[in-house]
Amino acid sequence: MDYLILQAEENLLTVAHFEVSRRSTELVGAASIELNDERTLSDALRNIAEKMTGSPRIILCLPPALFAQRSVSLPFKDLRKVREVLPAHLQGDIALPVEELALGVLPVEDGNFLALWARKSDISAAIGQFREVGIEPHVVSSLLFALGALPGIPPDCAVCDGNSLALLHVGRLTYFRAFNSEVTAATIAATLSAVELSGGMIPPRLCLIGSGGSKLVDVELLPLPVETVEVPAELGHLFKNDETFQQLAGLYAVARASYAGTLPDFRQGELAWTAGDAKLRKKLILSGVLAAAIILLLFISKGIQYRAASADLLSLNKSIATIYREIFPARTKAVDEISEIKGEIRKLAGVENSSGYLDLIKKLAEAKGSIINGLYEAELEGRSLRIKGDARSAQAVNEFKTALAPLLATAELGEVKSRPDGTVGFALTGTLKEGTK
Repeated sequence: MDYLILQAEENLLTVAHFEVSRRSTELVGAASIELNDERTLSDALRNIAEKMTGSPRIILCLPPALFAQRSVSLPFKDLRKVREVLPAHLQGDIALPVEELALGVLPVEDGNFLALWARKSDISAAIGQFREVGIEPHVVSSLLFALGALPGIPPDCAVCDGNSLALLHVGRLTYFRAFNSEVTAATIAATLSAVELSGGMIPPRLCLIGSGGSKLVDVELLPLPVETVEVPAELGHLFKNDETFQQLAGLYAVARASYAGTLPDFRQGELAWTAGDAKLRKKLILSGVLAAAIILLLFISKGIQYRAASADLLSLNKSIATIYREIFPARTKAVDEISEIKGEIRKLAGVENSSGYLDLIKKLAEAKGSIINGLYEAELEGRSLRIKGDARSAQAVNEFKTALAPLLATAELGEVKSRPDGTVGFALTGTLKEGTK
């Protein structure tokens, strides 16, 4: 995940681009830009916008003086539920209406949370200033709220960067104070005494970080041992030297906290970042239109294919009807010409070859002799033979059956019908002997 972290101070803009993954963090680039009458914040931001590549997640870190805090106790562990009830919990306990505030929350320990808030007008003004130059932040927060991810500090300590003082317990922020003037050992000592008098826990040491922390004097007057945070050995390849570490350690902590999902975001409600949602909706609408067009074209194509197939089938049926009339001109119109033609084809397929069929007809003609007036129908299906004909008498029919003994393995006479002129009509069925064609 790419993060572009911007820390805006009165006379300084610090920028760092990090690539963060579960296992490592890489510093892509960084810059520290002094702001004055000749180079304003807008000028510096336009320069950054021109050089920015890719689509990093932009996080704006505002000065801690814009934020306020209060410790609250709630019977929840889920931060989502805490955020839902926090406005009602703070209503009446703070001077400002909660409707005018952007709220955040950080867990301290079981049941205890640090409620955070800033004026929506301050957040909106900062967003608008950055949006105008093409660098609209996705997240608005502060370096203080990521101190738990700061490398090289113990889990229980006080942290001073020259602009603010923060207290950490088990790696979690429990209290902070932003200073409007230069920080001195006396103001830090007074702040710690006030925390102790209010029942707060005083950490065992004070850690100095950043260029402002290194300017602190009279540290011997502090009630806590003081140490300067140095670059950890495992991050030596990332920051190269201690000066770079002091400038970018806080921004590094913000990137890691955002990746872990622990950084509070004050872009909420009407201030929420919706540009990405709008782009996503636009892409989804375009994808939906394209999908609908493809489906419509598919239906049209299938419709054309169906119409073409129907036309071909209708033409084929007409051709089969014409062929049927040509083959059987004397027959009445059939209910199903296709089925009848298939039946005739199967009958022809039952005969092994046409010459064998003709040989069989010849043998039938020889067997009928003169005692049979004529055979008007002979049908062969497989080895089953059906014959219909006219004979001079019933005796002649029996003699014909006897004459077919060399051809038929079995022979059976059907009904023999007598006619007024003394002749008879008969039907005979039988099975050809093996080897007979």
